[in-house]
Amino acid sequence: MSHLPTSLKATTNVEQTSHSHQTTATTSNLHLIPGYRHTPLIGWRWQGLRMLNDPIGFFMKTYKAYGQISSWDNTDPKYIAIFGPTFHQALFTQSKQFIADAFRESQFPAGSPMERLSLGLLRINGEKHRQHRRLMQPAFKKNSIDQYLNSITSITQETLDTWSLNEVRRIDQDITCLITRISLKTMFGLEQNPLSKKLEHYIALLLKTAGSSTTLLFPVDIPGSTYRKMLQCAASIEAIIRNMIHQKCKASTQDYDILSALIAARDDQGIGFSEDELIGEAYTVLCHESSASAILWTLFLLDQHPEEYAQLLTELQTILNSKPPTIEDLSRLNYLDWVIKESLRLFPPAAFGIRYANEDAELNGYPINKDTTIFFSAYVSHRIPEVFNQPLRFNPQRWASLKPSPFEYIAFGAGEHNCMGRHFALLEVKLILILLLQRFRPSLITGSKVDRSMRISLVAKQGLTVRLEKPSRFLKAPKIKGNILESFEKNA
Repeated sequence: MSHLPTSLKATTNVEQTSHSHQTTATTSNLHLIPGYRHTPLIGWRWQGLRMLNDPIGFFMKTYKAYGQISSWDNTDPKYIAIFGPTFHQALFTQSKQFIADAFRESQFPAGSPMERLSLGLLRINGEKHRQHRRLMQPAFKKNSIDQYLNSITSITQETLDTWSLNEVRRIDQDITCLITRISLKTMFGLEQNPLSKKLEHYIALLLKTAGSSTTLLFPVDIPGSTYRKMLQCAASIEAIIRNMIHQKCKASTQDYDILSALIAARDDQGIGFSEDELIGEAYTVLCHESSASAILWTLFLLDQHPEEYAQLLTELQTILNSKPPTIEDLSRLNYLDWVIKESLRLFPPAAFGIRYANEDAELNGYPINKDTTIFFSAYVSHRIPEVFNQPLRFNPQRWASLKPSPFEYIAFGAGEHNCMGRHFALLEVKLILILLLQRFRPSLITGSKVDRSMRISLVAKQGLTVRLEKPSRFLKAPKIKGNILESFEKNA
């Protein structure tokens, strides 16, 4: 998304700086897209730089200034942003006109390991995308996913056994490592061993280098560059995954893990994934940074809202009585479900996304030229007061009666590219939160600075340093600083 094209193609000389919030139009009366005034010589590039510096802040300011549709340059609407359910529905239900291509702007070398790792569901479209989803669906049905409960529980308990009360920890690093261990076990059947440690190291390094602004702004394969480090990590990860595929194909019995299920998957014609397709889809489902993001922001919000934390703690103690949960128990933990939904509303891991116009098209009465880049943001859309009352309030109780449409609440995306792994993610997030909160209340150090930032998912820029307190209903919320304070309002 950062390697922006350098050509300008003026489509209109009309300047429009209206704060228009109009969201519908007729096809016979197409509207000009409002947006930022054209800057001579620079054009839309200035807005692109602002977006890269602080995507969430930029999109919020754009929405407040121009409403639910706007362009980065009102004389050249090549980059536009849309928000809200009306535009979501128009965008996500026209999958032929508006396609996903998660890594289009990254310009990975053709035929490189990085390109193969990226060729999963997030990037493919049309019939190929539908075929891949059909092949993958059995492995991600709720009944299949529920069988991973014991693995997630045991790995989480092993990790928590190494923590101590009153200890200060970088919990963001801890949760990321825990999530990686779980994904290696459930995805590949890998226990903690030298190979899993090696793969864990490469995945962490790839996420760091691929999300680096240096890599995004300077995608140059030269010695010492973060771009080259990214390509080298990708080659190492691909080699490990390819070797595991070969080993599983030669095995006399099928292991119970997601990779084995993908290898065995066949459609009605008996066609399965090619080896390169397996590599792309395996890596796509291996990376669970979004689960780590969801867990960390939920812990953050509970720490900042003691009353809601106390209510959740009461539910856990009443229903579970300090025991690990069963699948049946999870269905009874209503308040936990509401807490997670509300956390994902305020801090969706995929805080913004991109679609590309595959042809000249129309979006609610606005003309969209072929190759236009269209940004959408769950973070912004979940803060529209007409959709969510008091949108900055952390209010889990709202979910007792709230039933948003698929285009109002898009924490897991919408349309054909909605998140296939949502059942696994929710199981993972719920189990880790339960087991952790039964033992500890992670509380930020008073005075901590917390700034939101986009890596692959929405994260805390400085990380989250916490003290592991004893679970208690009587602890106060620590005072913090940073731009995260713009993202929510503390309850009175």
